[in-house]
Amino acid sequence: MNKYFLVIARYQGEKQEIFDNYISPINKKYCAKHGFEYVVIGNETPLELVRNNPTWWKFTIVQDWIKKGKVQHGDVVTHFDADMVIVKDDQPYQTNKSFSYAIDNGNTHCMGNYTVTINDWSIDLINRILSEDLYQKLKDSDHWQNFREQAAWYTLSGILPHSWISFFDIPHYGFHSVDSPDRYYSLEDLEKHVEVRGPEWDTTLLAEEADDPVSQALQQYNIVKSKKEDTIVRHFAGSQPWNPQYFRTSS
Repeated sequence: MNKYFLVIARYQGEKQEIFDNYISPINKKYCAKHGFEYVVIGNETPLELVRNNPTWWKFTIVQDWIKKGKVQHGDVVTHFDADMVIVKDDQPYQTNKSFSYAIDNGNTHCMGNYTVTINDWSIDLINRILSEDLYQKLKDSDHWQNFREQAAWYTLSGILPHSWISFFDIPHYGFHSVDSPDRYYSLEDLEKHVEVRGPEWDTTLLAEEADDPVSQALQQYNIVKSKKEDTIVRHFAGSQPWNPQYFRTSS
């Protein structure tokens, strides 16, 4: 079994410097500890934009690896957004199921990080998320316009686009809370193949870190509360400032 840790880091200016000098070394240390091959796709790598948005790359790159035989059945591929910092490195981000990701503090089934065990089910999942037919059918809806590959997962598993009630307090994490002709997966299928993690794996909002105006504004979406001391992965989503405290304490 081979394990790959994929990060797409294609910023300009200060954020790229922060990633190169602080976040990437943390990732390297994590990968060395848990036996991942660390793969960074930066600005030096030619990469054609997919559907006019780079977020599709987090699945199209893995799909390409599968087609070219870079990854085989039984291998693990873990993707992290480049604005995520590993705070606690004692647990490897992989799953005994086919697919795993976290519900973040904003109560989204977030594709900021995810991990797949390569098998028939996960290969089919990636193909369905990237389905051109599904994209053409739904691309103009508000949810797909704003959330793209994440919206594809919501559609396929029947999740409400937003809930002010924590998905951990809704049956089946909110799966099948929407009935649509494009919902594909049964509850039995989702239970068998999908591991849903808590916000400690994708901590996007912490009340004690709402010092700046952007973070303060985002606090209304702090629906699934978590504590700073429990954070495993801090995710600077929603244009909030990248807190340098994490670069010091995590390195």
